[in-house]
Amino acid sequence: MTIKRNNGSFTFLETGEARLSEAPGNCAREPWLMLMARRNQKPLETLCWGLTNSGASFARIGTQEGDLLNGFVHEDPYKTRLLGPYLWIAEDGQQPFTNRWYPLLRDDQKLTTTYGFGFLESETSCNGIDVTTEAFISESFDGMLQIASFSNASDRTRTLRIYNTNPVNIGDARDIQFAGFNTLMMGGGRFDADRDALVWRCHYGIPFTDDPDALNGMFGKVLVHTTSEGCASWSTRYEDFYGQYAAASAGKTPAGLDEQRLAERDCEDLSSSLSTVMIELTLRPGETKKAVFSLIAASTEDYYARGGKKLVEALEIVRSPEKAEQELAAVKKAWEDEMALLALGIPGEQTLCSSFKWLQYQCAMVAALNRMKSRFHSGFEYGYGFRDILQDLGALLPYNPERVRDMILYVSTQMFSDGTVYHNFFASAPGNRDFAACDDPLWLVFAVCDYIRETGDSGILKETVAYADEKEGMAPAQGTVLGRLHAALDRVWGQSSEGLPVMFDADWNDDLGSYPEHYSTMTAQMLYKALLDAAELLDFIGESPAKAAEYRDKAERTKKSVRERCIDRDGRYIRLLSPDPASVPHLGSAEGDGLVFFEPVAWAGYSGIATREEFETASRIAERELADSSGYIICRASTDLAQGKLPADKAPWKRNAPGKKENGGAFKHLESWYIASLCAFGYGKRAADIYRRTLPAVCSEADPWNYAAERFVYPEYVSGPDSNEHGRAGHTWLTGTAPTRHRVLVESMLGLQPSFSGLNVAPCVDPSWKEFFIVRAYRGTKFSFRFENPKGLEKGTIRLAIDGKEIDGSLIPSEYYDKGTHSVRAIME
Repeated sequence: MTIKRNNGSFTFLETGEARLSEAPGNCAREPWLMLMARRNQKPLETLCWGLTNSGASFARIGTQEGDLLNGFVHEDPYKTRLLGPYLWIAEDGQQPFTNRWYPLLRDDQKLTTTYGFGFLESETSCNGIDVTTEAFISESFDGMLQIASFSNASDRTRTLRIYNTNPVNIGDARDIQFAGFNTLMMGGGRFDADRDALVWRCHYGIPFTDDPDALNGMFGKVLVHTTSEGCASWSTRYEDFYGQYAAASAGKTPAGLDEQRLAERDCEDLSSSLSTVMIELTLRPGETKKAVFSLIAASTEDYYARGGKKLVEALEIVRSPEKAEQELAAVKKAWEDEMALLALGIPGEQTLCSSFKWLQYQCAMVAALNRMKSRFHSGFEYGYGFRDILQDLGALLPYNPERVRDMILYVSTQMFSDGTVYHNFFASAPGNRDFAACDDPLWLVFAVCDYIRETGDSGILKETVAYADEKEGMAPAQGTVLGRLHAALDRVWGQSSEGLPVMFDADWNDDLGSYPEHYSTMTAQMLYKALLDAAELLDFIGESPAKAAEYRDKAERTKKSVRERCIDRDGRYIRLLSPDPASVPHLGSAEGDGLVFFEPVAWAGYSGIATREEFETASRIAERELADSSGYIICRASTDLAQGKLPADKAPWKRNAPGKKENGGAFKHLESWYIASLCAFGYGKRAADIYRRTLPAVCSEADPWNYAAERFVYPEYVSGPDSNEHGRAGHTWLTGTAPTRHRVLVESMLGLQPSFSGLNVAPCVDPSWKEFFIVRAYRGTKFSFRFENPKGLEKGTIRLAIDGKEIDGSLIPSEYYDKGTHSVRAIME
């Protein structure tokens, strides 16, 4: 009999928030991360904060270069110091405790962590003191605030010393990573008595929005650490708080807690920087007091050259618990309003509906942070991803189409006039042109078409922006967005064999290197869809009918090539087609290695390239070979290295751990496209079953301890059966899974499908969903849908009535996009 091992106790609240309850012997196996961001800023200036139930934290601003705080959240928690902005609560005659479980969780202490939309709340009790901490990022300034409430549950007066620590890591993250110790000599921290705060600086780096000349080369942010209750004492180094040679490890009591005052010496370098402020509170029996602890990423120019005028405005807020609570209320209200733009209710599917709210939140974080700042992908390696950003923007469209427009124009500047692109690029340096992924240009076509379907704003096509040519020493060049779509399609087609694109360094699967001359079936499917999308776009704007006809002709030729050359004798899609199979075999075919790859199966129906028979045959093979308890693995893993053998070739995908990532992991991103393919052929029940059982809260239920990661946001993958950690989730939060899963649920399953002409309604659902509800903002108008499915259909004809008036067809007519509110009754027949 298998014993279920807990991973803390997890549940969704009625509001959709996620709650994790922990106690000694039932803690989360690894820190559960919460991401927060100040999203009303430009992408290159967005403050991101990662905070966990354990207390570990990191903070970055703007780009991969802008480090503020590094608590090693993204490293192995078993061999690093999980430092973060937690609180130590000390009292004479009592053993100290912390407000989160690391670095000290006492045997008599429990912890409840609530993951909310835009905030993280921690509750604990120890020594007769109840402590609640709410952490969030302000929308008014760049800063993370912690509102801490201390209640005396005992029958005597208590005098507490409370210490707030922060592992400062301010400066250019790439230099800190690569230059090492010498870089840390170029910064420091000092106590600013006038502002009653510790102020940390870096002596060089990117300016952000500051005037570089005014900074004389300094990093454009100073980190200001302060509290609402006045700093009774402070310190700046690890050894000053923890003691000489003391590791910040679980169960270790800092030496500084035994002193009435800390060292109070400035830190003139950053090699051992730990920012610590102390306050003192006296509580009568039953009394509650609040204090605010804050870290503000303030303008260096404002602080040094302008008297700190902006900083003073922020300090006025963080010095008042009441004003800080108003800031928190504004954050919560902003999230509530945004989520109300797309809300759903499905009777009997509470876990799915709660998970959808987290899907909305995760998509917003992915779009804001561009997959760069998670504990796994710190951004040092590849910066922004061209494909990554464009994939992720789709889920942002119902909520913030203006930001999508801005990002499309920004990413467009990373394309060259010949249609090639930077696969990855940096904010303050040229991108990487040495790595060519054959699918990259097509994602611009998808993103622009999706944006116009959502907004009707075809004006973006006439926007002129610079190409990237000048960054590589070529003559400056500019062009329209529409010109870029033509360049992208011409480039991919021109490097194909009748619609089968040459791989070069990769396609969507970045680890399928070592096959540069093979042809990618998956990218051929993408090309087919992109050609038809572009043709439909040209029809919509009434331009270039000859070009639209050319694209449709090329799409048909692509389909013919895939059908005749990319399907093997068993009916599976060959993953990579060899130009010379006699000397170099295909990858993923019955005639060669016998492997099955999930990518072309997932895209077969979604792209529209497959017939029902072709999809059903490929799907049956995938179900037999790739289905797993947590979803669908990308392929069977190569285990040579794990068995002590040399690899058979140089293929990068085989270098990953067996059963993880591209080497046999259950890739969540691909499952989304597979669900969309099922919906394309009317398989609503199968689609809903897969969607439901691959929800993080559901697929982790059998063994939460083994799953390990957060159970309310999607991971990139779950370890497959060839892993010795089968079922363990990896790389949560910043993954393309969330945006794709969001679109699949809303568009493919629930059937609200933006088109160039308006919103089309075509659900494909579980037949047990006899009634369900959706609120959807579209082109400035709010529609409240009530779906009725009395016959228990999976897919059928839709009969619509808007505000009580029946209309013909499934497309909402243009006269209803009037910036108002409308009720829609949709009956499946």
